[in-house]
Order: sequence, then structure tokens, then C-alpha cells
Amino acid sequence: KVDNEIVRQLAKRREFVIQLARLKKALEIPIYDRKREQALVDRVKAWGAEHELNEEFVEVLFRLIIMNSKEVQFHEAF
Repeated sequence: KVDNEIVRQLAKRREFVIQLARLKKALEIPIYDRKREQALVDRVKAWGAEHELNEEFVEVLFRLIIMNSKEVQFHEAF
């Protein structure tokens, strides 16, 4: 059940990513923002550490999620 929930949440995140891509296109905001990306990684690493997760694992996982999100944004809106 937990694995299914992870997949469900990733699908939900993808929906938000598509909405965000359309907004970025309308406002002429670039997909890639290094500072925003790093802030997200820093935040989830800290949250992961609070929950006894390996920070490196959390960072790698979220960098993959971010990479996929940028790809989805590019293909969906640009």
C-alpha cells in the first residue's frame, strides 16, 4: 500500500507540474531556476533527516523527481 501511495503522489505531483508549466509559459518564466531547485532540495533533505532518512538518498531521489518535472514541463507547455 505504501508503494502504491508513493506512485499516486508522484502522479498527483505531475498534475501540478503540468499546471505550473502552463503558468510559467503564460508569465514567460523559465522552467529552470537553480535557486528554487536548490531550496527545494535543501528543504526535503532537512525534512528527511528529521525523519531519519539518509540525506544523500533524499537528495538523489528529489533530483530525479526534479529532472523528470522539468522534462514534463518542457514537453507539456513549451
